Amino acid sequence: MKALVIGGSGSIGSAIVNRLLEDGYEVIVHYNAANIEQLKFQFEYSPVQFVQCDLRQVVNFDSYFNFIKNLDCLIYASGTALYGQLQEMTDTMIDEHYQIHVRQFIRICRYFIDQLRQSHNGRIIVISSIWGETGASMETIYSAMKAAQIGFVKALSQELSMTSITVNAVAPGFVSGNMLKVWGEDELETLTQDLPQQRFIQPEEVAHTCSYLCNPLAKSVTGTVQKVNGAWYL
Repeated sequence: MKALVIGGSGSIGSAIVNRLLEDGYEVIVHYNAANIEQLKFQFEYSPVQFVQCDLRQVVNFDSYFNFIKNLDCLIYASGTALYGQLQEMTDTMIDEHYQIHVRQFIRICRYFIDQLRQSHNGRIIVISSIWGETGASMETIYSAMKAAQIGFVKALSQELSMTSITVNAVAPGFVSGNMLKVWGEDELETLTQDLPQQRFIQPEEVAHTCSYLCNPLAKSVTGTVQKVNGAWYL
């Protein structure tokens, strides 16, 4: 089995790569600005390949991904947070987040869809967010893009329902990792107190959900939003 993890160098992406390796997958790790030598060391002696591509740019995917054959699983974990009031958001900020979260997600699904149809266990998974379900003040652009991912998942799952491909979203709450680095220690403590479980989600929990969705016995689980939010319903 072979998987491609877009954004495989991030906190959640790395956890997904590790879990897929444990599950017996060969994994292609997409990254952009990460240190390739550190990535090679991190996944040393594992069946891993690497591909660098800046998704903020309009790219010809053939130039980057045409070496991938017989793909079984596509997981899109690329993305960044964006905080601020709507009137502070520039056109550049909006366009960049649309590009990363929505446009390139759609384009890369289109690029690999015929290949995934050849698999007996084709999978498309996107790491969305609780904010894509509920919306968040001060994160209007991010919330809109994550909601768009969920809408695309629901539509594409129906379009592919007669094939072997399932299409699902995972919607975590606050995940411990890179996206929390913008918060100070006092702010993180306040955030923790507001959570029902009073803890942040670990990236490995998100990876476990992806593992479940990739399992052959999850072939009827499609068009869903898997909530990994610690009972944090808003």
